[in-house]
Amino acid sequence: MKRRCSLYYVLITLAIIFLSGCSRTSGSIARIWTNQSEFVSYVELFNSSQDRYKIVVEYRQNPAEALIAAKQNPDIIIGPWLKGEKARGQVIPVEYLFNELRINSRLFYKPLLDLGAVKHRQYLLPVSFNLPAMLFPQEYSAVMENDYSISLGHIQQLSKEFTIEKDGQVTRMGFSPRWNREFLFLTAQMFGSRFEEGQAYLAWNDQQLSTGVEYLRNWSRTINSGTQAEDDFQFKYLYDPPYRLVTSGKSLFSYISSDELLKLSHDKLLNVDFRWLMNEDAIPVRDDIVYMGICRKAKNLPAAEAFMIWFFKEETQRDLLERSREMGLFDQSFGLSGGFSSLQAVNERAFPLFYPILFGHLPPPDSLSVPRILPNDWDKAKTDVILPFLESAVTAEPRMDNLNKELSSRLSTWRNKH
Repeated sequence: MKRRCSLYYVLITLAIIFLSGCSRTSGSIARIWTNQSEFVSYVELFNSSQDRYKIVVEYRQNPAEALIAAKQNPDIIIGPWLKGEKARGQVIPVEYLFNELRINSRLFYKPLLDLGAVKHRQYLLPVSFNLPAMLFPQEYSAVMENDYSISLGHIQQLSKEFTIEKDGQVTRMGFSPRWNREFLFLTAQMFGSRFEEGQAYLAWNDQQLSTGVEYLRNWSRTINSGTQAEDDFQFKYLYDPPYRLVTSGKSLFSYISSDELLKLSHDKLLNVDFRWLMNEDAIPVRDDIVYMGICRKAKNLPAAEAFMIWFFKEETQRDLLERSREMGLFDQSFGLSGGFSSLQAVNERAFPLFYPILFGHLPPPDSLSVPRILPNDWDKAKTDVILPFLESAVTAEPRMDNLNKELSSRLSTWRNKH
């Protein structure tokens, strides 16, 4: 996951200095490993709110891989990709915190909570998540399907109506999935590709992957006059950030993730609107969901439990949002730990007060569709293999006839190199 903001690295440095200064009393200190820089501020508030426990934050670029390789575990681990088999084996089940009524399991979005469980045992608690969105000019708000989402079919319909071609040249084009590799991946997921950790590292539904790829190929052919027209248009016009692309009049839609969308200042959002990307009544949650777990052999289990209990309270998360606003961090990081809260009430009652653009735009909780369990190094595999494969698959002429064989071959080559 990309981390945001040089100020955060300063905060992390200060946290590390604090850790060094406290080494003589390390037995009374609980350690967090995370790549979520916001937790430096959160821990500072926790430490100042009581005098019984102390928490420190240590930065790890990939907490899951760091935990797998660790000779000595931290007390708490926070980050994406923790559900993989190797990483989750290093955390303890925490449903006892539910049973003892110290954390209310009903506060969480159920799909997010369920993803952190294995065989009815809750190993990880969700912290934050992000959603895919489509930006468009505000004057098109009246023709949208509803106030919170837009389907792939409606994007196609409006894009085709928007596109103008003169003398063989496209002067404006609604949208191409090929302009954003994450959009290609999300579309493949919405068609049921079901990428997940498997016995041979990664598994997927080959038939549904082929269906999704064919849908994307057909989009280029029937909506945008082919991949060459899309590439020519992209080369000529698409060099601005997403919000400018739709206000320039050249494109109708632009893909953006919620963490980038809701960091934009008010003036940049004046003439644009957005809807969450949806297919068949399901909004795909981005796969970089942040989870929190208590590690096996934690040296300060009471402090780890106290922090987790404190963090997953609605009033705590409202205080954290207020603290971020007062520190001027909203233009550098969205929401809680860079995303929406995993607590439904926080999103519904607190987020619109801090992000007025969310009024009327929050998705129904039963519309969220979460990814499956992914390998601990999924971010690398996705960047190096999956996204380039999808880009090639929807563009290649002649077509890739055996997508399963091609993807398997690419993954095998990549794994051998790593």
